[in-house]
Amino acid sequence: MIIEITTYKPVEGITHEELMHASKAFDKNYCARCKGLISRHLLKTEDGYMDIFNWESKADVEHVQATFMQDTDALAFAKYLDPKTLTMHNHEVLDVYKPFQE
Repeated sequence: MIIEITTYKPVEGITHEELMHASKAFDKNYCARCKGLISRHLLKTEDGYMDIFNWESKADVEHVQATFMQDTDALAFAKYLDPKTLTMHNHEVLDVYKPFQE
């Protein structure tokens, strides 16, 4: 499993409500079609936003990263993000602890 952590700030003038609306459309129109996507968590940070994506494999992440800028639904969300503030890091999961699960 791969964890992708992306941080960003919205484009100047975009409100929190506008970003949340765009994020919901992104989930429905783009993320729902992404092969290997297990989950997406959107977080509010002290100075912007963070997406945490859980992917089944490195190949799934690499495919999305290679095709993202050609997808109209992905670009519809990306236009809300300030590209100067965008960071993206992928991390391989080595172990998972799940309390209270048998």
